Amino acid sequence: MVDDDAVIRDLAEDILVSEYEVMTAFDGQDGWEKARSWRPELVITDLMMPRMHGYELCKLLRGPEGLGGVKILVASSKPFATDKAQALAAGADDYIVKPFAINDLTDKVRKLLSGGGAAKPPPPRPGENSAITSRSSALAAPPKSSVPQPVYVRFWGTRGSCPTSGVRTVRYGGNTACTEVRVGDVPLIIDCGTGMRELGVELTKEFNGRPIEGHIFVGHTHWDHIQGFPFFTPLYNPRNKFTVYSVHGARSSLRTIFSESMALDYFPVPLTSLASKLNFVELEGAVDIGAARVSFQHMNHPGVCIGFRIEAQGKVITYLSDHEGFAKLGGDSDLARRQDAAIVEFARGSDLLIREAQYTEKEYAARKGWGHSTYDDAAAFAAEAGVKRMAIFHHDPEHTDEIMDANVKYCRDLLGKAGSKTQCFAAWDGLKIDL
Repeated sequence: MVDDDAVIRDLAEDILVSEYEVMTAFDGQDGWEKARSWRPELVITDLMMPRMHGYELCKLLRGPEGLGGVKILVASSKPFATDKAQALAAGADDYIVKPFAINDLTDKVRKLLSGGGAAKPPPPRPGENSAITSRSSALAAPPKSSVPQPVYVRFWGTRGSCPTSGVRTVRYGGNTACTEVRVGDVPLIIDCGTGMRELGVELTKEFNGRPIEGHIFVGHTHWDHIQGFPFFTPLYNPRNKFTVYSVHGARSSLRTIFSESMALDYFPVPLTSLASKLNFVELEGAVDIGAARVSFQHMNHPGVCIGFRIEAQGKVITYLSDHEGFAKLGGDSDLARRQDAAIVEFARGSDLLIREAQYTEKEYAARKGWGHSTYDDAAAFAAEAGVKRMAIFHHDPEHTDEIMDANVKYCRDLLGKAGSKTQCFAAWDGLKIDL
């Protein structure tokens, strides 16, 4: 039983130990190591775990160094059809949504162990074996400067889902998600939406021939968060060096995902032709890049999605994009409350919280299960986490400047009624905030 939630691990063990010998593991990496030594007949695994998520564990168990005929049951709080499909494609035999009824779990376990062959491993993906990707544990942090460095945040893309243009979105902008966190001369870039193109133009002007060494953190690889990457001109300069950080994809490596997004059917320049020194790092935990320490937290969104907490020069910036509250989506339960509370603690005391709020409550009613938050969610979250400032972003494509003005006022009113001192505003393309 592989799960980073001790309550769920203990519950599953208590349920199953009367019929089976049970071993538990606290995350995917621990599960992989124990499975190879203990060689169980069935692995039950969560999806959202540190160090190694459940999709990757499924692929390893089905791979050439895996366990052959082992059965795999994914037990996750994520009810999205996307996640079930991706888990089955990664090698899982079945899927159950947490919190589960005791009989549902035991029935699935008995069924899996009583017959039928293990799921066939998915066919190898082109280029997967040749893609070299580092792991965060192998990184050595560069020396930290003892001289205080200025820290600021600049938004280059604040729109969600798809870019927008026209007179109705002039003030808030229409580029998709891209945020720059600058620590001295070191740019940290969060997400690669269409706003990344303008960031690249600005960096090229600013550095004026000097080499750029930057760090790119990707929350997830849906189109609106990566579509600006091929248009980021500093990637074409051999003097520049960039490291791209995220977790392993649900189906393939981080490098492979970016390589396939730039395949010749979609873009005229393949990833391998980029002239800059480009490295891909799959995160297993917090990473220290010298200028800042960056940790991550799994979010509730279809597919693999993480948020980031950046600590630099005594300041904390937390970036939470594309998230639907566990209790709001799946109903109130002890598990949902623990999961929601963990994300609140991840953002606790932030100097700046960058928080997705794409819908009104009325809009959400028709979009429940799409993996996004409302203004009510964002206001309640900011008040509970005690953040100093909250920048709402990932604006819905249908939200005009006038609609955004009204939504921001609504969010501020909610915070005021809650007695919160959090300063609330909506991010707009080009906005710069000094910390």
